[in-house]
Amino acid sequence: MLKRSVFFLFFLFFLALCFSLYNWPATVMEIRLENGPLLFSDAVPQGWSITSRIVHSLERTPVEDEYRVVGGRIWQWEERFRSNNAGLPTVEPSSGRFLSSKEWFVIRGGRNRWEFLDYRIGTPSLGRNVLVLEGYGTVAVHERLAGQRIRLQPRTHPLGKIFPVLNLFDFR
Repeated sequence: MLKRSVFFLFFLFFLALCFSLYNWPATVMEIRLENGPLLFSDAVPQGWSITSRIVHSLERTPVEDEYRVVGGRIWQWEERFRSNNAGLPTVEPSSGRFLSSKEWFVIRGGRNRWEFLDYRIGTPSLGRNVLVLEGYGTVAVHERLAGQRIRLQPRTHPLGKIFPVLNLFDFR
């Protein structure tokens, strides 16, 4: 009788554990074209980074924006640029830092965050957008999606209902 009770309790514990893991909330990063088709969808950990690299249209200098997915939002973590003319930042943000090195001007922090980020992609001659997705590599989106917009949006889904989607690019 005792063995049966122990087995039954273990079975209930295991069933509750499986149910909990299946329904555990997980952050999923989705990247879609403006008109809706899903390009990328996969579970990502807190602090997962996305880096956007462009060439500034007027200055013709590189600009890098680093974003992190934290708490279901996209946070602007750091912005790096080589020139501070023509619309690029020149003033230290109220809740961040402005750093200067030989290669880059850097703005770190600032508390900018969004539920989604609409990202306009340039062309090979204007913008030259590149996305770096942590763990997936670098994608020259200006070559594949020139002149289009994509939406980057973290969502929360139950862990058991997440299916990775890599429709357009092989990010790995």
